[in-house]
Amino acid sequence: MIRVAILEYEKESKEIIFQFGKIFRHTDWMFRHFWKASELAKAMKEEDYQIFVFDEMFKTPRLESVFVHDNPNALFVYVCEDPDAVRGSDGRERMLYVRKETLVKDLEDLSSTIQKQSRQSEVYALAYNGVHVNLPYETIYYLEKEEKMVIFHTTKGEFQKRINMSDLESEFAPYGFLRVHVSYLVNAKHIASWHKDEVELVNAARIPLSRAQKKKILHARKDKG
Repeated sequence: MIRVAILEYEKESKEIIFQFGKIFRHTDWMFRHFWKASELAKAMKEEDYQIFVFDEMFKTPRLESVFVHDNPNALFVYVCEDPDAVRGSDGRERMLYVRKETLVKDLEDLSSTIQKQSRQSEVYALAYNGVHVNLPYETIYYLEKEEKMVIFHTTKGEFQKRINMSDLESEFAPYGFLRVHVSYLVNAKHIASWHKDEVELVNAARIPLSRAQKKKILHARKDKG
């Protein structure tokens, strides 16, 4: 069950609900609309949300500490008059910014990203040398290839498995993982910022970004946009 919390004006909320209904037409989901941030904060004590949709007026340091920091695996969508101005230098992949004037179109363009990141509560069943661990995709920071082994860097620690990285790339792509380097597969949700030749994750890890993969990723984004 994907739970969506909406903190937005009535007109925009109706458009958001309609569009999310299309995005999750094959998925079990529900939404709750809130008029006040305090109402949402209270509701969060009773249930978890995978997606938050906020009006830009709620993008403040104080509210980020309440909602964004306390929900490290959630996806946030801000509805703005000027998305670029509100985004600023924010490079976090789980923070999306859409224009109020073109709300429906922007959500349509982001539907693939929203679907991928919202599916991350599903698990990857890792089995190797008698070890069996179910790893929710959202808990995996990145995968690193070392010779014939792949190391899974997660919030639960490190795990390893002898497997082909290309096979993992195909399997993990539907969950929002990016092949930023021949030896690295990164969970886009955990990317904090992009740099010239590396990406920085929310856990402060810095992962090499190859020129070829950067070009490929940017080209794919351009096609979607």
